[in-house]
Amino acid sequence: MRLATIDDVLWPQLSAILCAAELERAERFHFERHRRQFVAAHALKRLMLWHIAKLPPRDWVFETAPGGKPRVGSAASPFFNLSHCDGLVACAVSRELDLGVDIEPLSREAPLAIAERMFAPAEQAWLRDQPEAEQSAGFFALWTLKEAFIKATGQGLQQDLRQIVFSLDPLRMQFLGQDRGQGETGYWWHFHQRPVDPDHILALAWNGPDAAVDCRTLGFEMLLDAGWNWSFDATRADG
Repeated sequence: MRLATIDDVLWPQLSAILCAAELERAERFHFERHRRQFVAAHALKRLMLWHIAKLPPRDWVFETAPGGKPRVGSAASPFFNLSHCDGLVACAVSRELDLGVDIEPLSREAPLAIAERMFAPAEQAWLRDQPEAEQSAGFFALWTLKEAFIKATGQGLQQDLRQIVFSLDPLRMQFLGQDRGQGETGYWWHFHQRPVDPDHILALAWNGPDAAVDCRTLGFEMLLDAGWNWSFDATRADG
């Protein structure tokens, strides 16, 4: 969701979807752009859950899991995860699979010093081998995958990210000491990564059976329409 495309007349409707606690959090932001980003993210979450599970947007109740990850209040499906940056908001939803999503800008200079603390030795070596002009993009390609993974697990930076090793061609993850990345459920970890536009990259992570991904840019006019029907298309990847 691109905030710049949201018509001013829609903001009161989006705010009306949020609960009192979410509205209170929104009002704490000093800058209007941050407040709008928060409102858009949480309205998007409620509207997408409405369309996949048919519970009205304002009726959803959420809680925080022990590791700090937001989830549906019953601790049951469906699952969701949010990410936002630079005027963009991403929301991932699934009826059956817990997941994590991250979106990052490619247009800003990457904090490469973080790689020394957060990346595995093999990832650091790969990053150093990239042409200087491509190192920022390489950093964010790896970082979005790591962020999506720790958001999917719900454990955040409590995990040692140096023990989680990604390679990009082909896209693959492993835990140090294992051949592949297998979660506690016994399923392999799966990842989907794609550019959102020339300046942003998105990554999605889930632990479970392999699944098709429908990635598209939606408008609130569409999502606010009770008659709109989510037509799943696994081959679709709008910018």
